[in-house]
Amino acid sequence: MDPADHHSILPYTTSYRDEYTTYVSSDENHHEDKTIEEKDVLQMVTATIFSIIFALGIIGNGLVIWIAGFRMKKTISAVWFLHLAIADFLCCASLPLRIVQQIVSYSCLPSSFVSCLLNNILFYLNQCTSVLLLTAMSIDRWVSVMWPFWAKVHRTQKLVRITVAIIWGLSLICTGIMFSLTFLFYSRYNIEFTLHLIRLVFLFVIPFLIIVTSYVTIFLQLRKSKRPQRSQRPYRIITAVILCFFICWAPYYCLLVFMYKVSKGSFYILDTVSSSLAYLNSCINPIIYVFMAQDFRHNFLRSIPFRVEKALSEPPDGPCGEGDDSGPTPTTEV
Repeated sequence: MDPADHHSILPYTTSYRDEYTTYVSSDENHHEDKTIEEKDVLQMVTATIFSIIFALGIIGNGLVIWIAGFRMKKTISAVWFLHLAIADFLCCASLPLRIVQQIVSYSCLPSSFVSCLLNNILFYLNQCTSVLLLTAMSIDRWVSVMWPFWAKVHRTQKLVRITVAIIWGLSLICTGIMFSLTFLFYSRYNIEFTLHLIRLVFLFVIPFLIIVTSYVTIFLQLRKSKRPQRSQRPYRIITAVILCFFICWAPYYCLLVFMYKVSKGSFYILDTVSSSLAYLNSCINPIIYVFMAQDFRHNFLRSIPFRVEKALSEPPDGPCGEGDDSGPTPTTEV
């Protein structure tokens, strides 16, 4: 279709969903009633999915924030997981605004400009913060495996907290720049497409390559050192978190780049699916921590807080360990 007919994926501009109805109704008048009915059904299904993600995300990430921030021993791993959970919690907290948009109207009306803007600022902030945190976590693990004795001395909580502060600052700046440029160059196809490619490269492709390279190197080093199976569990948990992130966000970025090559009707459905998957990533990490905690299958009836704490606090064995993460972590059975 003509690129000029498309708009940016922005909450405060005319929605594709409205265009979808107009597009189908004008070209296929005899299917107008059916189209409206399908639109309403998909609208309610999307609102239901968002509601489930909101409930799971608020409860799960709130639990991780409570455990990593207030209950368990302050470790380097806990700092990473805490801020990853905070980013996901903020994203999930914005979902009620998106749910209201789904129920009341598909588009962001002028009266709801502020809520639409806030919703998507938190969405993009989560997008930037999560990928930067996961990349930093991968580099941190890579350094601790490749140079264990150096990491034992220099890999401190202070350094990690400074790194996290820089990541939040960069994420806020990137989010502001992203919104400003997209707003300024709205409906200018060539510039919009260039901005989408920049987002794809710097927020998806490059982090993905860094993370894959880090973990392939870690895997080879672990095989070479023949560490015990238990010491590899933290790497499996982080690997699962990273895989889920890229699987959930891949459709969103693919649609972002190829949005101008699909029809409006197809775009509406693809947009709904890709957005739902992107939001799903904000609630899935706590579930991973629970199901991948040590001896989950044999201790299913043990408390969920205990399993989450166990997943976040298990340090790898070896000459480096977790630096200040070493030593037993106090836990409390609930």
